Amino acid sequence: MASVEESAAAVGWPGSSIRVGSLSMRSEGVTLINAFEVPPEADEPFVASWGRARDFLAAREGFSATALHRALRPDAEFRFVNVARVDSPAAWRQAIDDPAFPGGEMPFTAHPGLYEVVHEDGNPDGREGVVLINAFEVRIDDDEGFLAGWRRAREMLAEQSGYLGTRLHRSVGPADFRFVNIARWSSPLAFTKAVQQPGFQEAAAAMSFASHPALYQVIRD
Repeated sequence: MASVEESAAAVGWPGSSIRVGSLSMRSEGVTLINAFEVPPEADEPFVASWGRARDFLAAREGFSATALHRALRPDAEFRFVNVARVDSPAAWRQAIDDPAFPGGEMPFTAHPGLYEVVHEDGNPDGREGVVLINAFEVRIDDDEGFLAGWRRAREMLAEQSGYLGTRLHRSVGPADFRFVNIARWSSPLAFTKAVQQPGFQEAAAAMSFASHPALYQVIRD
């Protein structure tokens, strides 16, 4: 499992400005976050399949903004992560229960979940920089301990140059990942420098929860 620092290393284009999209998560409803395991050689068929599922959902009531993120590193555990707005868990359930829903035909392992926002600061939306998506494996009865550790780590990062904002999501139902953090940084280089700071490394080491971090760019929205 990659550490946050490892996810920052060798991401490519260290000084570049990469489009992030403008998906806003401030409105009511829930956030669908779906992480996909896709080998690099399957990018094209995956994106085509995702597009068919996206078009199906866009035609239904209850679905609004969506953004497909692709990892900067080809060896990322989750090469693609979809983030979308859904009016309610019921709207999501009705959509995926529809026999015509093409998402069930995708031959890729997916980790979907519906989430509520439990913390937000700065400007995590926008169209510049890169996106850090970090999914955490946390038992429900460990919420308090996780949040305390996460806040300490976030405070360290928020003091660093290039930090633009973050939004922490907590699942509202069954999900492989209890928490998912989505943050925005000005560049991969800024993120790399931030996670190398001793204060952050100490705070991150104190968190005993498995995590799955990677840097992303939006390729469809």
